[in-house]
Amino acid sequence: MNPSTMAISGCRLCLHIYHSLLKICTLLMLILALTANRAAAQGARPASGVAVGGAVPEAIWQSSHFAFSGDKPDEGKNTSVTLNRYRGKLILLDFWATYCAPCIAGFPKMKLLQQKYRNDLQIILVNNEPLAKATVFLQKRKSEHNEAFVAIVADTLLNNTFPHRTIPHYVWIGKDGKVLAITGEEELEEAKLLQAMAGGGSSFVNKKNIDPGLPLFSSGDFPTDGLQKYSLLTQGRVSGLASGTQFRKAKSGLLVGRAFTNTSFFSLYSTIGRVLQRAAGERFSDQQLRYLGADSAGFLRDSYNYEFVVPERLAAKLYPMMLADLNTYSPYQATFKTEKTDCLVLERTGGGRILGQAAGHKGALNLKNVTAEALVDHLENLAWNRLPVINKTGISQRLSISLPLTGNLQEVNAGLLPYGLRLRPAKQKITMMLISDQPN
Repeated sequence: MNPSTMAISGCRLCLHIYHSLLKICTLLMLILALTANRAAAQGARPASGVAVGGAVPEAIWQSSHFAFSGDKPDEGKNTSVTLNRYRGKLILLDFWATYCAPCIAGFPKMKLLQQKYRNDLQIILVNNEPLAKATVFLQKRKSEHNEAFVAIVADTLLNNTFPHRTIPHYVWIGKDGKVLAITGEEELEEAKLLQAMAGGGSSFVNKKNIDPGLPLFSSGDFPTDGLQKYSLLTQGRVSGLASGTQFRKAKSGLLVGRAFTNTSFFSLYSTIGRVLQRAAGERFSDQQLRYLGADSAGFLRDSYNYEFVVPERLAAKLYPMMLADLNTYSPYQATFKTEKTDCLVLERTGGGRILGQAAGHKGALNLKNVTAEALVDHLENLAWNRLPVINKTGISQRLSISLPLTGNLQEVNAGLLPYGLRLRPAKQKITMMLISDQPN
């Protein structure tokens, strides 16, 4: 290679290195700018976050966010946005996560509302999971459902500005830049959306940011260490509380209380019945609970919040005392009664059959290496069955079985036959939990 060629090659190499370094520096400057904007906005927000009626700080408006854009010409791409880009519209911040089924179930409704009111409304999804996880999920939704929202990803700033414990979580920012409401999914109605776009927000039921680790509905300053007895029962679903249960334990580790949130009385009594009967050495299932009152739909579906705590010295009597408390103050009364009841008996058919190792089948109930009692639990929960199942097999070894999920008793028995088992209708004496309406 002659000196002239070497000089030209050297210049090209220098230019290539220069452009590479320039790209790296530009990327670093973008990241630093986004970080600086977030830090500035973080310092601007109140320590407790922006409340309903408060104005969104200017620094929050101007801060840049990583986003998966649904806006043209950036649709379907990673970019950066500011809230200021949508100032003057009603902004609905939808805090969500890829694991949140209710959040994702609301996406089709969000899509329709965004399309219908695109001139006056901007829905912005806000996700604080890792960037790649949220982006892959949104790209899949775009491909499968044609959903292309403006979606802020890898967020910390907005999550800190509008703190919350549960999702879905919606922040409604009015056209004047003030927070109109902070709600759960129940308030996402078209009528309220129209009201908010018109500048109103008085009809919203705002979400309560409740800490389920504390006694329900109490102040954070409540002296829980001195708690000797606590009982609370409310009717109606409370936005901000997940459906489920919380255990209350003393410092010694003893269970002294339990809270049920957004739970039906069917589930509540089923839990208490199971604990009490197992303590007595008896099996208990949902099929042994019978409602005798006038409103079975309400008993099965109405939501309640219930908490009951006793002193540590009464920990062993927690569930009997809980049942007595509910029998006094709830809309229902529960008693245990042993009676002859229609049921299904799981038994051996004889003939020296050997329980085999079943191969799994698609669309079937495939059980591997389970106890006979576990098999009974699954049989009771088949969609067509409404009767208790009693185990009379005497089988102690573990089973592997494949059975049809749908159908009826005859089809399940056909599936049980190769294993030397069958379900036989009978009347047996078993303990039932009978629930009646509270007398006036």
